[in-house]
Amino acid sequence: MSEIILKKPVNVLNRNVKFDLKDFFLQASSTVAGTAIQVATANPVGALTSIVKGLASTSKSIYLEEVPVEERAWLLVVSSLTHAIAKILEDFNDLFENSIESSQLNTVSEQITNQINEVEITLTNEFFSKPHKLAFLEDFSLILVSWLQQLGLNDSQTKSFIYQFKSQFPMSLHYEWGTNSSYYALIVEKLDTPFNTVNRLQRQASEYRYWLQQQVNERIFEEAFGLRQVYVPLRAYYTQKTDNDGIKVDESNIEAEGSEVLNLNNKNINKKVCNLYEEINKWLNQTDVEDSLKVISGGPGSGKSSFAKILAAELAEKSDIPVLFIPLHRFKINGYLPDAIRQFLDNHHILSQENLLNELNLLLIFDGLDELSMQGTNSKDIANNFTEELKEVLREKRSLNWKSIITGRELSIQQQQNKLKKQKTILHLLPYFINEDDRDGFDDPSNLLVEDQRNDWWQKFGELKSEGFDGLPEILATEHLEPITKEPLLNYLLSLSYLRQDIKFTTDTNLNQIYADLLDSVHERKYTGSRTHTGISNIEKENFIRILEEIALVVWHENGRTASIDKIMERCKEAGIASYFEEFKGDAESGVIRLLMAFYFREFDGSQGEKTFEFTHKSFGEYLTAKRIMLELEIMLEEVERGRSRAGSGWTVEYAFEKWIKICGAQYISYELNRFIDGEFKIMMLKQNGLEKIKKYQSLMIELIQMSVNGQSPIKNLSLSSFKEDLTYSNIAEIDMLIIHSLCARYTNNVIKNVKYNDEKAFDSWIHRLDYNIEGQFNHLDLRKCDLRNIFLGCNFDSTILDDGNSIFSSFFMSTFKNASLKNAKLYVTNFENVDFEGVNFENAKLIESSLKGANIKNVCLSGANLERTNFTKVQAEGADFMIANLEDANLSEANFTNTNFVGANFKKANLNGTDFTNSNLENANFEGTNHEDAIFTGSNLKGTILEGLYSSEDKLEETL
Repeated sequence: MSEIILKKPVNVLNRNVKFDLKDFFLQASSTVAGTAIQVATANPVGALTSIVKGLASTSKSIYLEEVPVEERAWLLVVSSLTHAIAKILEDFNDLFENSIESSQLNTVSEQITNQINEVEITLTNEFFSKPHKLAFLEDFSLILVSWLQQLGLNDSQTKSFIYQFKSQFPMSLHYEWGTNSSYYALIVEKLDTPFNTVNRLQRQASEYRYWLQQQVNERIFEEAFGLRQVYVPLRAYYTQKTDNDGIKVDESNIEAEGSEVLNLNNKNINKKVCNLYEEINKWLNQTDVEDSLKVISGGPGSGKSSFAKILAAELAEKSDIPVLFIPLHRFKINGYLPDAIRQFLDNHHILSQENLLNELNLLLIFDGLDELSMQGTNSKDIANNFTEELKEVLREKRSLNWKSIITGRELSIQQQQNKLKKQKTILHLLPYFINEDDRDGFDDPSNLLVEDQRNDWWQKFGELKSEGFDGLPEILATEHLEPITKEPLLNYLLSLSYLRQDIKFTTDTNLNQIYADLLDSVHERKYTGSRTHTGISNIEKENFIRILEEIALVVWHENGRTASIDKIMERCKEAGIASYFEEFKGDAESGVIRLLMAFYFREFDGSQGEKTFEFTHKSFGEYLTAKRIMLELEIMLEEVERGRSRAGSGWTVEYAFEKWIKICGAQYISYELNRFIDGEFKIMMLKQNGLEKIKKYQSLMIELIQMSVNGQSPIKNLSLSSFKEDLTYSNIAEIDMLIIHSLCARYTNNVIKNVKYNDEKAFDSWIHRLDYNIEGQFNHLDLRKCDLRNIFLGCNFDSTILDDGNSIFSSFFMSTFKNASLKNAKLYVTNFENVDFEGVNFENAKLIESSLKGANIKNVCLSGANLERTNFTKVQAEGADFMIANLEDANLSEANFTNTNFVGANFKKANLNGTDFTNSNLENANFEGTNHEDAIFTGSNLKGTILEGLYSSEDKLEETL
């Protein structure tokens, strides 16, 4: 039961304490007014927290022994209140629009002080345990509204300020207590408070809980509101394996969930839809020690980190479950995982490690598994071992009922699936919207997918922006924008462009254009009345973006998220743009810092204590890196052409190769980065001569690929530290060449022919060295007469020329060869299962004893091909040409050969069980020794065969209907 320990108006409490509220608000108003004029230089409002310290110190020096405990409690309150106001003012400093005349400042400050003096402060003994629920916080908030609006905040910004002020107050209370604990010791002695009933560790844990809550209230991007205010609860699905009758398989008898790609055609995979938050909470309330790990999988911007932060904040506020939130891009694994956790706590001063690792029911949230995949040369091993180590720790702590959640991008999670054998371990995030045609593959008994969550988000967003949206604006509710509007981050970025009205949304609008518009807004500050940020006001837009591209390149080279100021400066000097920073006031380093803080970066101390910055949103770095790679392509092409047109000028191709290694040798082009580069090519295609430029890029990449295959890499010119580093940089840069070539060729649809390799084995040896046989991009290459004796998985050979090649005893499982040419190729005993061969030319090829089970060979030419003992089970071959092909002893079971040409083909002893030859031309085909009675010949031409007259065109018609 609560007990009142203090109930007096402010003016009475302040008689002895003498905390000068008017002085605080006068200085705060003056500083904010100055900010409105300067538009956020080097954070002028940051001085306000120092003002609070000064005012509080003055109050504490008065009659120290005579100040009663109640008034010391008031000093604790008022110091915390003003500290909280100052902290939020710091965060909102770029939003204040009005410039108040100095003559008005005194009046404004006096008005708010008089109003506060009338507020009655009531404290109970629950004050310290529930500071966010104090009644006078509401009174203060109402008074602050008028003051904030006089300073220039609009209604929605004011609401967000008050929201964050209330969230900040408990943090400020803990800060003030920790800073001046000796002064407030009397409160501990006289009053029954948590500060004397619990120890230091428990107080620290309480402060950490408030910190977790504050993380989701901090402003996102340049908005006044935080994540919690605009968050829409996410849906997810998990896979369950069922038997042929649809009954769930016993979990103890199954292996790990397979790749999503490999399970596409598995009818026994059930995708069960759930409310993610409810599913996780249900799991947290269970005590199954064998079910201690959950993995949240999703693409970039799908809401993984947002969910993790919201969950941590909600548990911190409403639950007794202890939570430790660890962003993995700030986490270093060195040896034993608990030791790494201790080191993380020490480095970031979050919690004391004392007793933490003996907490009951501790929930460890590791955010960003893909971030581990970018740490150092053995990054893949680090990421792969992490899950296993975590599972081992959870087993060790089973008596304490520890649990853990990992979030990560889809590809990083897929690499871990063989370690996650229990069903429902992996929860795959779903977007805001799934159209009706795509819902069929889900088990959704609660009809969760019917709801279009985009409307919920836009309603919240509209309220926070005072725009009054009823849902997704009609102009954005189009099919071509659906890939953007359905994803949380992309939908938000789209909303910014929509409000600025600088983009005309058409069927050609892509994500890169939205990011470009966002860059424009950062430079021009269009959302605050076209006022350019003073940190960058003297830098032209082109130079501004150029600097950001170099910073993004450093971040990409380092680990994908962070970069030290030293590395940034070094990179800018190497790129010849260090002079741009001379336009900043002060030294160059200070200029860089101001620029970073103007964009979407935040600062923290790196592992070596150096000043380090990170992108607040990783996708910004990927977009800027894509632009930097495109810039390098442009520079390389221009310089090589210049060198060829005039002797002694420009670059040689060898030097261009060297520059490419410097830019791309440190990191592979990831799927996400690939997507942004592709977006730049799409924009280029809309420009005059865009296609011609892409053709030139493709030609340049082919020259570099030819040099690579022939062992002519200039890697030694870089003077790297070791042979191992030479090999690493070469391999990565050369794989990136193939990726860029692949993108170019998709737009040009050209194959650059007559490429000269040292011998027929050179290309295959190169691929072996690169270790690039999984999802490799080999489309539109001229590989005629080349050996390809390898195991390829999911690779792209579309439109590639493989005539007269040799791929005996190879495997191309789930690869694509659309419109490729394999004339006269030797393909004995080769695995082509589930391969897409649509439009391929296999004329006179030899596929003896190969397997095409489940392959797509629609419209394929196999005329004259030797297909003895080849497996065609369940292939789709409509419209294919098998004229005079040899299919002796082949297995054509359940294959679809409708409308196919088999004139003169040899089916001797072939298995035709369930084979569909509907409307096919089988004239003069040899069916000797076949089980033709099990095949379907409806509408087929059997003239000149032993089956002529045996089957009429209507035979088995009823079976096919």
